[in-house]
This record gives sequence, structure tokens and C-alpha cells, in this order.
Amino acid sequence: MKTKQGITQHVREALYASITGIATLLVMVPTSEAFSGRAAAGSLLGTMGGLFAASLVAETIAHAGEHGGAARRNTMRSILHASLRTLEITVVPIVLLLLSETGLWSLRTGLMLAIAALAVTQLVLVLWGLRGSATTTWQKVGYLLLQLAAVGGVVLLKVLVH
Repeated sequence: MKTKQGITQHVREALYASITGIATLLVMVPTSEAFSGRAAAGSLLGTMGGLFAASLVAETIAHAGEHGGAARRNTMRSILHASLRTLEITVVPIVLLLLSETGLWSLRTGLMLAIAALAVTQLVLVLWGLRGSATTTWQKVGYLLLQLAAVGGVVLLKVLVH
């Protein structure tokens, strides 16, 4: 069974990754006709793969700095598992993007569905992170709204920049 600290680490990594995924996909929406579903999925996978590697390195260095040496096998396993959340949350959006290759929907629709999937993932992650906490229902609603505001901020920044 995971400790509360371990769950928090998993939730944090997945939240960072889902916001990064949303930002990556938002950049492609205005020029979606210039991409194929495979290219969009590859771009998302490349971004998330880089984030996975960066997370793994950062957590390993942080552990070494905090504990004065290299992580033991079980600690490395925990760090790896938390970092893998980055790739796990990418599966559904990638499938949605690849389905545009079949003609089931346009790539623009696939991008919007993938963005929505990552946004819903964030809300589920917030609730998972708060599970077992002493927060009230209204506090949980507040945290959900705060996360939605963060996603809205990313969307707003991307629209303003592009």
C-alpha cells in the first residue's frame, strides 16, 4: 500500500504532466490541418517522454541531495513509478489523436477530445490526492475549481501567445 507521501508524489507528477500535455496540444489546434494524427501523437509522446526523463532525473538528484547519496533500489522503484505517471496519462489522448487517422473524426476534434481527456484526468487526480484527507466537500469543490482555473490559465496564455 502506498503512503500518503507516495500518493502525493504520484498526483503531483501526473498533474504537472497533464498541464504540460494540454499546453502541447493547444499549440497544435490553430494549425491542426498541418499535422496528421500520428504527428500530433508523436509530438505529445515526445513532450511527455522528455518530461518523464526530466522528472526521473530531478527526483533522483533531489533524493541524493536530501539523503546524502544514491537512492536504494526500492526508492528508485518508487521514483520510477511516480515518473511513469507522466506516460500513463498520455495513453488515452494518444489513442484519441490516432483515431483521427481512421477518419472517425478530424484531427481538430481529436485534439479537443485529447485536451478534454487530460482536463478530466486532472479533476480525477485532485480527488485522488484529497482522498482520505480532512477536507470538507466544499473544500474539495474549491480545489477542483482551483485546478480548473489553472487549466483555464494555460489555455488563456496559449491563446494570447499564439
